[in-house]
Amino acid sequence: MVTTKTLTVSQNNLDPAFANAKAGESTLSILYQQDGLSFLVRHTTTRQIYLFGFHPRSSWGENPIADVLAGFQELPGEVLYAIEAPHTVLIPEIMSGGEVPDWTATALGQKANFMDLSSSNSMTFLSYLNESDFRFSQSDTLVCRHNWAIQLERIKPTSSPKLWVHVYADSIQVFAGSANKWQVINSFPCSNESELLYHLGNVSEQLGWDRAATVVELSGYSARAYKPVIEPYFSSVQLFKIQQWAKISSALSDFDAVAFANLLRL
Repeated sequence: MVTTKTLTVSQNNLDPAFANAKAGESTLSILYQQDGLSFLVRHTTTRQIYLFGFHPRSSWGENPIADVLAGFQELPGEVLYAIEAPHTVLIPEIMSGGEVPDWTATALGQKANFMDLSSSNSMTFLSYLNESDFRFSQSDTLVCRHNWAIQLERIKPTSSPKLWVHVYADSIQVFAGSANKWQVINSFPCSNESELLYHLGNVSEQLGWDRAATVVELSGYSARAYKPVIEPYFSSVQLFKIQQWAKISSALSDFDAVAFANLLRL
């Protein structure tokens, strides 16, 4: 039985080229997620990775976002900050206003306390963050985006059925696209291979897809372990390809790009 692993160890990796990097030509990306806080610095145009770090939740102080920012003598010219908020409902942009609607309490179990807009996809994301996540994710200086919103702005749905699946500590993020449109955007509880197969099979069935003609792209810390488990059930199962999103030198050869696919797409 394959089970999901959790990231628990702090990581800090630095490319020597960072010493000559110009702040105005660099981008800092920060992703708040279940396991912890991950961040990287890259060249804004070439997307060469200069620095990568991961702070597990167990290592956080009172203000983990501020702690990351304080580690830079000079902040990069662009800073992107996103939060993974799985308890989310999506509505068309045209239906959203300035206030969070009361009905989100029924849909999410609690009234939404975080909202983001993706104009390019004409979607509004309404999310509920528990007390701990709401407190730790706050920043006095950065605009916080919903991770799903940014991912859907970066990834383009394909003409044929494809599932983008990112594995977290106890859940999976699933984006399903076909006919050049998004069909399903959701998060499901998942901690082992049986749950993963159930959810992917259920999504495919609900969409009326032939699994023998469906492609799956896997990412996340446990993606490599899950890949051979689901390969017999789908047309093709691929791991996240970093070459499409970033450049990494041999100095960062230990960086697990598959585990941090969502961060690399920011």
